[in-house]
Amino acid sequence: MYKYSLGMYEKALPDDMPLEEKMQLAKESGYDHVEFCVDLNEERAARLNWSVEEREKWRSLSVKMGVPFTTFSLSLLRKTPLGLLDREKNQEAFRVIDEGCALAAALGSRVMLVNGYDVYDEPSTPETVARFYENLPVAVGICAYHGVIMGIENAEMPFCSTISDAAEFCRRVPSPFFRVYGDIGNTTNAFAGDADRTAADLLKGKGYVTSLHLKDSIPGEYRFRDYGKGHVDFQRCIDAAKEIGVHIFTAEIFCDTSKDYVSYVAEVSRFLRGYF
Repeated sequence: MYKYSLGMYEKALPDDMPLEEKMQLAKESGYDHVEFCVDLNEERAARLNWSVEEREKWRSLSVKMGVPFTTFSLSLLRKTPLGLLDREKNQEAFRVIDEGCALAAALGSRVMLVNGYDVYDEPSTPETVARFYENLPVAVGICAYHGVIMGIENAEMPFCSTISDAAEFCRRVPSPFFRVYGDIGNTTNAFAGDADRTAADLLKGKGYVTSLHLKDSIPGEYRFRDYGKGHVDFQRCIDAAKEIGVHIFTAEIFCDTSKDYVSYVAEVSRFLRGYF
């Protein structure tokens, strides 16, 4: 029997909603886990400084509630991506990865997502690509030390827009603690909505894909497209993911406070489970 875990991205709910309330709503809405997030939001970035007591509190609460933080998004790293040419910023990136891994391990997170960027808000060049490849083994080594899997996500930029791109990084730096955290919305956009190429790309990730973001998209729009109203073929993608042995999925929902977001997260859970 095929077993899978479907999680809810923490940012599916408003930033000012207490984390415990988000966890409770995730459970009530039919999700199995919550994807914990450390990003550019000040309060979430400050989680890296949580005390031992705070870490124990949230780990215990997640166990008690039955809502584990199975996956952990370290999108704070987009502030200092691994391809930056400034050596001081490279050291800052290593510090963020180290602290992120330590927090992930304390919370019981198995997979820590890192966005597939060499640089984020400046042009990619042969030099930034070379620096990324130089720094990548250091980042992977930090994750291996902590026993946390670093899952590189195919993102919205040509540098790493497909699951094949991300898998190639894993081939360059072989490690059981370095895998792909795929995103089917980004992959579908990379192939201009071609479902055949999208599914084939996912199949090429066999042996590398540890988990998968499920979201809808249209060309040029990567975040706020309602599920079922974009060009992602969820059935083809989920079938391909099952074929290559993926068992951890997260609905990457971004909160739109203009709508009934509580009802929407439950609606998305039902929508996605229908394809399994």
